[in-house]
Amino acid sequence: AWASDVYIDQAGSTTTIDITQTGSGNTVGSSTTASTIIGSNTDIDITQTGASNTADIETATGASDTKIDYTATGGSNILDVDISTATDTTITATITGDSNELTVCGTLATDASSVASATCATEVSANTTTTNVAVTGDGNKIAAGLDSASAVNNITIGANTVSDYNVVNLKQTGTDVPVVTLNVDGSSNAVNITQN
Repeated sequence: AWASDVYIDQAGSTTTIDITQTGSGNTVGSSTTASTIIGSNTDIDITQTGASNTADIETATGASDTKIDYTATGGSNILDVDISTATDTTITATITGDSNELTVCGTLATDASSVASATCATEVSANTTTTNVAVTGDGNKIAAGLDSASAVNNITIGANTVSDYNVVNLKQTGTDVPVVTLNVDGSSNAVNITQN
């Protein structure tokens, strides 16, 4: 019946971390104390089932080959990812429900909350990022700011299940040609993509 709070400060290499939280109000890290990944070859799996859960992950300078797999089922769940200058980062998020939010930045200015979206202080500047997002539900928000070379983004909304009123904001710049694949199934969705 009680919410659980998990904090990670990981510095070694070749680490696997699995976190499963069920219920409401659970956290992995927080806006003041993000769960920080410094080592290389880290695999983090987070599953949150319920409502109003949050996860705040930071991959600090020196980290490489980090894989973050996030699954949220329920409403008003939040994932904020701060990649900083970590290289070869892969984020895979599967979100099912309404009013969920995913933000990927270089550094966060403010975390998402129940009343406001997250804002990026800087965009991702590290090389080679891959973001795979699948959202089913209404009123969800996805925002990513990527200055990295070799940025690949695959975003699916609906996947043959009508999903409405979702918002995607994606900004891509870099020395290589950025790649985005976007599939939307639903109505009244807003998509803003800036590439240069």
